[in-house]
Amino acid sequence: MAVVVAPTRRPRGAAQNRRGAKKNGGDKAARVSVVDSSYKILKKIGQGGHGAVSMARHVESGELVAIKSSLHAGAAALLLREAAMLAACAGNPAVVRLREVARGRGTDMRDLHLVMEYVAGGSLHDVIVSRRRHGHLSPFSESETRSAMAQLLAGVSTMHAHGVVHRDLKPGNVLVGEGDGRLKICDLGLARSVVAPPPTDDTRDPEGTPGYMAPELLLGEKDCGAPVDVWALGCIMAVLVAGQPLFPEEDLCQQLISIVNLLGIPDDVSLMPLGVSGPSKLRERVPEELLSPAGFDVLQGLLEYNPKDRLTAGDALKMPWFAGAKDD
Repeated sequence: MAVVVAPTRRPRGAAQNRRGAKKNGGDKAARVSVVDSSYKILKKIGQGGHGAVSMARHVESGELVAIKSSLHAGAAALLLREAAMLAACAGNPAVVRLREVARGRGTDMRDLHLVMEYVAGGSLHDVIVSRRRHGHLSPFSESETRSAMAQLLAGVSTMHAHGVVHRDLKPGNVLVGEGDGRLKICDLGLARSVVAPPPTDDTRDPEGTPGYMAPELLLGEKDCGAPVDVWALGCIMAVLVAGQPLFPEEDLCQQLISIVNLLGIPDDVSLMPLGVSGPSKLRERVPEELLSPAGFDVLQGLLEYNPKDRLTAGDALKMPWFAGAKDD
């Protein structure tokens, strides 16, 4: 039997939408169970730097769930922060739902587990790799890409409206529903409230995944907000239609050089103080046979150097390209 506790609080500054949260089951994110007695672990399905993810079955209801467990004592605080971010996103259909926070059977209160809805279709990265393996030059058609981007942009727009920035968007952190193909953003381990103070440790490396990190992150900017998610969505869009990451380099300095080589020198050269010149080559990497001019306008808007000039997720959805999304 689950022990009912006070609801998980939204992060400071996150918009409150209790009516929508309750309607979509967000109020259930308040419960704490003993994970060993409430759930039967079926198999391990993933692992990150701070937590392992398992598929499990709720003993009473039979519902399949995904459980993220802390790997070490220091990860418990990170899981609690992720729980707060997920609670802030309650009711957002494009974000995995937090079912509850569970604890281990022992007395160590740092033994925490996040119980979330289980999405059976694997990740978007898995789908891309599978389609490439089967000989698809472009993993997704333009209409499929438009449908996927409409879902992701709508989901991210709602996250931003609720005061949450994901900060690690990539195909591996997007789950694909089996059968219906609905997309669900997951792994909010690096997510932050938009009003949280920036990190003060100047020696810490930028957080995120190489290949999807915005140039301002690579240049050491600490106070980064919603535009970093928009840049990452542009990188995801390019992978969907072109089949390969725009910036595959693991080294962050090399990735920065790769961005300049592909997109050219920005109008404000102070944004990219490197001695590399040349016009944008983005259209060569994403040719018109893969992406129409209207779609390319969206891609360019998502990949603007200056975060102030970058499209917002909501504005991107208003672009003409998405007028045909309802017909896809």
